[in-house]
Amino acid sequence: MTVDLQPDERETHLSMAGTEHGHWDVFTDDPYWIRRLEKLGIEPIRIVGAGCQYRLTADQVMIRKGKRHVSDATRTAMIERLQNSRTTGVLAG
Repeated sequence: MTVDLQPDERETHLSMAGTEHGHWDVFTDDPYWIRRLEKLGIEPIRIVGAGCQYRLTADQVMIRKGKRHVSDATRTAMIERLQNSRTTGVLAG
């Protein structure tokens, strides 16, 4: 019996045990993430219904702050510093 889930019913979970910071456990029943993980050569360690469980090393997962937003004035100042460093060969802070 296969369960056909709607896109808004599909989930992907990342979890890390507090005692083992060396790896992440990933469970997903979203075909997008299943294809993406397997395209990277990551094989599922377990198949559960329509979902797959994977194990990733800690260095395979990056959590970052997000896209940096800068004002027009800051952007202009950065461009001027970069252009100045190209002409003088010195990057000013």
